[in-house]
Amino acid sequence: MNEPLLSVTDLRKYYYENNSVLDMLLRRDQQAVKAVDGVSFSIDPGETLALVGESGCGKSTTGETVLKLREPTNGEVMFDGLSVFDASDLTEFRRRAGIVFQDPFASLDPRMTVGEIVREPLDIHDEGDPKDRDRRVKYLLERVGLSTEQIDRYPHEFSGGQQQRVGIARALALQPDFLVLDEPVSALDVSVQAQILELLDDLQNEFSLTYLFIAHDLAVVRYIADRVAVMYLGEIVERAPVEDLFENPAHPYTQALLDSVPRVGAEGSIDDTETLPGDVPSPRNPPSGCRFHPRCPVAHEYCRQTIPPTYDIDTNHQTNCFRAAPDSEYWNSEPLDPS
Repeated sequence: MNEPLLSVTDLRKYYYENNSVLDMLLRRDQQAVKAVDGVSFSIDPGETLALVGESGCGKSTTGETVLKLREPTNGEVMFDGLSVFDASDLTEFRRRAGIVFQDPFASLDPRMTVGEIVREPLDIHDEGDPKDRDRRVKYLLERVGLSTEQIDRYPHEFSGGQQQRVGIARALALQPDFLVLDEPVSALDVSVQAQILELLDDLQNEFSLTYLFIAHDLAVVRYIADRVAVMYLGEIVERAPVEDLFENPAHPYTQALLDSVPRVGAEGSIDDTETLPGDVPSPRNPPSGCRFHPRCPVAHEYCRQTIPPTYDIDTNHQTNCFRAAPDSEYWNSEPLDPS
């Protein structure tokens, strides 16, 4: 068995309110917003792990904290056997790990040409001589589906899909091993989404890339992912191989996500979809016990009081829910009313 390329253990990212000098003078208690609260997962070389969940569940914060673009509150990230958070110099890690952002236009400097944007990582890391850098930039632009004749154009002269291709080329400039893809197609038209997903799949095979793919679109996840981790309110509630998760979801939240996907009926009509009751609780004051229990249709009194342990269905399918255990006593007891 290969060692994971990336291993994340008990990752936490809190944002604190009431922590100004005035608040301290007035002795106001700090309040933590728990954006990411105890997340753990690993990704093998060449694998794609999808991180999915509703907006605001902490997916993007997880990805950015893994890359130390945000300062972690606690936890450990090991990359190829070395600690990311304890490293005094992140230069080598920055060479080997990159990110593609959700909004392609906002992530590109409007004052720079696309050639300058793709070349910037090479200049910062002093990679090769000027001629080598120029050749690398032209190669990357062509590889992602753009023309070298567009090298002196500015981001606003490109469509959204073309802008995202520029962002991908920039992420590949230093020949990384690992990329965080932060909802890279959610801002694009459906037809363009398919093109970008196919490009990412081809690039992964060609360059032996490892992906952390952040998304909320389950159809996209099923196309590109090998494994899926489902997040809810800062925590991972289920991990499984992609087909296992779609065919046999174990956690009630995962089941609800899949049930909410619109489906076309035999006569072309849209079938009714089931939506979760209530709203996502605030990360400032998350529920006790299982955080999903206020909205869960099968929650029990025990769920209100106790954090569910990770239940191993097999070595690759885990969920934090008592109901997932086939021999659980809670299968035969009456659930709470989610309302």
